[in-house]
Amino acid sequence: MMMLKLAEHLTMGQRSSWYKIALALILMTYLVNSVAGQALTPPNFNLAVGRKVEATSTCGVGVTEPELYCKLTGANPDKEDVIGEFEVIQGQLCDYCDAREPSQSHQPEYAVDGTERWWQSPPLSRGLRYNEVNLTISLGQVQHPLTY
Repeated sequence: MMMLKLAEHLTMGQRSSWYKIALALILMTYLVNSVAGQALTPPNFNLAVGRKVEATSTCGVGVTEPELYCKLTGANPDKEDVIGEFEVIQGQLCDYCDAREPSQSHQPEYAVDGTERWWQSPPLSRGLRYNEVNLTISLGQVQHPLTY
């Protein structure tokens, strides 16, 4: 009320400016209070989802039989057992890759499809050259040659 009484002594132009400033302050106060304690960050998203993915090699691709691969885990090395769909061999969880069988296929696009499927590199039993395998994700950017 006191502010409104102060505004009564102002000219019409001054009063209009004063009301704009008061409205801006009220709006700013509302905005500050509504986001208090919240981080202003953009939403996260995977830029690679739905993009073309290629691998220099993939487990189960280019071979004639299903291919055994193993993951290092904390499994008990003294116990040969089956855990879920995996077999424990010398303390590692093992399974087979087979590109012809959808449930055992681990294609490159699975690396970024947002599901629980995954891309699997070939096992080193196929050869040491598979110690280094590359995944290439095309983000769809067009490269323009520079001319001078």
